[in-house]
Amino acid sequence: MIGASRKTRAFGPIKTAMLSAILVVLVLGTVEVAVRVWVYLFRDPAERFDFATGTFVLVPGEHARVGASPIQVNSRGFVGPEFEEPRALAVTRIVALGDSCTFRPGTAAEPYPARLSLRLNSGNGAHRYQVINAGIDGLDTQLALRRLMTKVTALKPDIVTVYLGWNDLMKFDPAGQVERPGLALMVRVMDRLWLIKGMRKLVFYYIRPYFSAPATGPASRTGAFGNHRPVMFESSLRLVIRAARNAGAKVLVMTLPSVVSDDMTLDDLRRAGVVFPYYSSYAVGDYVDLIASYNRSIREVAGVEGIPLVDLAKEIEGRPDRRRLFVDVMHLSERGRELVADILAYRLRESGLLSSSRIARKTCLALLDRLERVRTDLGSARWFVNESRYPLDEAWAIARAYGSDRARYEQARQRASVTADVRPSAPLERGLFPESGFA
Repeated sequence: MIGASRKTRAFGPIKTAMLSAILVVLVLGTVEVAVRVWVYLFRDPAERFDFATGTFVLVPGEHARVGASPIQVNSRGFVGPEFEEPRALAVTRIVALGDSCTFRPGTAAEPYPARLSLRLNSGNGAHRYQVINAGIDGLDTQLALRRLMTKVTALKPDIVTVYLGWNDLMKFDPAGQVERPGLALMVRVMDRLWLIKGMRKLVFYYIRPYFSAPATGPASRTGAFGNHRPVMFESSLRLVIRAARNAGAKVLVMTLPSVVSDDMTLDDLRRAGVVFPYYSSYAVGDYVDLIASYNRSIREVAGVEGIPLVDLAKEIEGRPDRRRLFVDVMHLSERGRELVADILAYRLRESGLLSSSRIARKTCLALLDRLERVRTDLGSARWFVNESRYPLDEAWAIARAYGSDRARYEQARQRASVTADVRPSAPLERGLFPESGFA
């Protein structure tokens, strides 16, 4: 019949639920991407996320801050002054790998690596010590491993000090740090989502303190973390240590000192600027146990790997001025940075990492390596003089560029259509052999 009405087809409950779920995922995915773009590129003008290396890097230059001295990043992307590369033979290079506890306050002279440099170079000896600050705000052990592999190992450090763990402790739910199939994997995936990180910080850092107070006293220790073992942190820390050793460096690790103690009251917590991790734990006793579990892991990994340990937590724990050494849970005050530099300088010497015999051996090996390269270059230069009729000075320049790789040199000559008995003109040489150093 003409004009008969057609029935409209409605979604069933299953299709409606599926469509709703897809829309929710799309919205959350868009928000996640937006948060990542902001964190990676715009959150801090002094740092950005390098997609090629998968970790954060520092932006060279001086970056102004409100109410604080500007952050000073050298041309190589490290906090502090410029340094020579390659370094002089009589210089021991120490790289301090860490998070904000190593980076802050981000100036050339105030972080503890800069103070350590002053202490190690206070004598009148000919040998010098170069301490490079490789810390960046927010690095966990996995991000620090990538920074080590992409920025630090190329510097060929003699010693790498490792001060890591706070971002693993504060931002990663303990349920994801253990070996537990299913749940632990899901928790670790959630931990890596920036939208989840932002929501956790909003809820646990900003909102929770207005509605409830942390538990204090003996009742605040529930035993939740008494036997906790952060297995994933241990695994990443081992990788950091082994990567540094594979680069030829000696490694020294440090435990995590903190202002948090069992006897703190609510007023003490407020005065000390204590913030709690971004998950459900909200009790001082449990917090102390959680920090202790990470320090146990650091001590155990150092023992298994056979490397020196500087137990900052133990060194600082019983001091009467402990609370004056921190500006919050973990970040050191000026007095604290001075103390850490003193402890490190003493422990480096005590461990034998700065022994004169070891330094002399590395210096001799570096000198022999340079002499071997010069010998190779001289041999190549003689070949270029004999075979290609170059004057000695030009043959030497080409030899420095091509070394003993004469086949590559011959291929370059063939690409330039240069015959064995015709010497190329100087302009042609400059254009086709830029590595040779011709002026």
